[in-house]
Amino acid sequence: MIPDILNGKAGASKFGERWHEFLAKTRALFGYALRPAPALSGYGMDGKFLMALPGELGKPINSSFPYATTGTPSFYGARQPKSKYLIGFLLIILVEGLLAQTSLLTMRFDAVRGHLFNYANLRLTLAGAFFFLLAGLLTAGMGLLVNSNWRQRTIATLDARLLGPKKRLFFIQGALLLTGAFLFECFLLSYLAFPIPTRPLFFWASLTCGEAWLGLRISYAEAYRARPSLADNIRAGWNAWLPIQRKVFNILALLGLLYFLVFIPLNLLPDKYGKFNTNPDEIVDYPDVTKALAAQPTFAATVQNVVGGWGWQYGYPYMTVSAAVLLAPRLVFGDGFASHLQLNIFLLRQFVSVLPMELALLLAVYLVTRFKSVWRSAGLFAFLLLVPGIVKYNHNYWHPDALIVLCCMLTIYFLQRDDLRFKRNFYLAAVFCGLAAAIKLWGLFFVLAIAGYLLAGLIRKKLTIKSGLLAGGLFILAMFGTIIFSSPSLMAPYIAKVAFRDWLPRQTALLVGPGMNDGGIYNTGLMNWLKYFGDHFMKPYFFFFVVFALVTGSMMGSRKYLNRILLAWSAATVFFLAYFVAMKNFQYMLPVVVPLYCGAFLFPSATEGSAVLPGLAFLQKPLAHKVVRGVTIAFIASQFVINLIILYLYVVRGR
Repeated sequence: MIPDILNGKAGASKFGERWHEFLAKTRALFGYALRPAPALSGYGMDGKFLMALPGELGKPINSSFPYATTGTPSFYGARQPKSKYLIGFLLIILVEGLLAQTSLLTMRFDAVRGHLFNYANLRLTLAGAFFFLLAGLLTAGMGLLVNSNWRQRTIATLDARLLGPKKRLFFIQGALLLTGAFLFECFLLSYLAFPIPTRPLFFWASLTCGEAWLGLRISYAEAYRARPSLADNIRAGWNAWLPIQRKVFNILALLGLLYFLVFIPLNLLPDKYGKFNTNPDEIVDYPDVTKALAAQPTFAATVQNVVGGWGWQYGYPYMTVSAAVLLAPRLVFGDGFASHLQLNIFLLRQFVSVLPMELALLLAVYLVTRFKSVWRSAGLFAFLLLVPGIVKYNHNYWHPDALIVLCCMLTIYFLQRDDLRFKRNFYLAAVFCGLAAAIKLWGLFFVLAIAGYLLAGLIRKKLTIKSGLLAGGLFILAMFGTIIFSSPSLMAPYIAKVAFRDWLPRQTALLVGPGMNDGGIYNTGLMNWLKYFGDHFMKPYFFFFVVFALVTGSMMGSRKYLNRILLAWSAATVFFLAYFVAMKNFQYMLPVVVPLYCGAFLFPSATEGSAVLPGLAFLQKPLAHKVVRGVTIAFIASQFVINLIILYLYVVRGR
């Protein structure tokens, strides 16, 4: 173009024609044609032949219609709205990129930071690299704007990749949200530990991910309209259940609501002496949670307060959930909300302890009965709700253990639902396993269950050695990615160091006790541990019955895979608690109780299906099934009577 200009009038004439053509195409792209044009025709996205007359080209394009009525030519074709969104997206992120570059070049640094990196040099390096990135985006945008063929090929490629047989659109949408959230966490950490010059770039990248998600959502609105909504999926899942399953769910939901309501006065009202009782753990954790919601004078102070101020009694997700519960009092009472101790502790007890525990128990009932029997499901749910240790936990106790139990049960649920397919459910199990580990390390005890699950995949020819290693590696990656994502301050080295320094003495005290191992409570060993386990959850005789039931159910019957997962999780957890943990606090035993009781109620399934061990075909006979069921009922009934007696003593004597 420049040589044509230098050639005089001919060059100037050609330049003028090209310039007017460029303006016409640009304005046409965004909705209007400047001058008459020949009729355009072609095939639309639905395969029909479409044509636009010259007089129609000067009219605004109806943006509400998903495809323009002018076929597939470059600017008036079926993909015109997507072209408009693509060009607009590039223009927006370019403008925002220039603002980020300006902020980077003009920002001032804290004098107390920058000892590890030379911020001045780092700023120039980042600015230079970012300049080339913006230049590349500008070049791509101009190319898409001017070159109609390239633009059409780009849109066609996007359509093929996103709407093809693999339907990558929704996966990419989710990945954009997660990536944007992670980059925003990195932006926040630039106020704590990450180099300050990275701040505007992290913010720009996070914003770009959000805008890319929004652009795809608008551009492919038809695909979203064709996809069932969350409400539609829930409705379809509900309708897919048998009538008996829907009936059982409604009954259990009503029982759960009544149970929740029963604990309202118990967790809210003061005792008979007029004193509102709080336990030491609540007093220790409460200031950390309320502090995170306190107003700060600057954004930097707010980040330090929310992300860097957690005391690490327990994992960061526990503080996040607890703070979310207190948002309502914070909005109602303002900065003085923390003084409403009784109300706040009550809300935390109900929604961080009671409700998650009920959800975990409801999930346990579904795993065992599939909601196909009213009496079995309601009986199991009532049995679990009245386990003395669970009742004690739900009464006047705000603690993270219910969240841990829920995460562990969700991990078990998604593992058995995956059924050795090693697809989405397998990695959802990794996510909840990571959350359990982030809160209180319990997710790490799934190592035996996951190893056994991968081995089962190899034995059943569902995996090769290569794919098994890949699946295991991706599980670990998803698990630890969840830990980092849910606890972003762990990416700040000095915060992680302080957290580990504060956390290690507590774990040492947990493992060795206060140094009084004289044959009493602090001695390790299975039999000593079972004495205290029996005070709150199940007596030793019932524990050994459960072990026998899980081992038997893992070798034969219709629920072998679920029994194996429960057995692997319980074995690793009980072994650690019995032989390595000196402290016998009852809440430490909660995560293993629910899986153990599930094993007891699953015992009759050992006689269902085909027996895998030689010489045990007689177990398939109806009489054998009745005997096994009778033995199970006898054991469960005896433990239930013991539980009621313990509950009575608990009510009479108090905590």
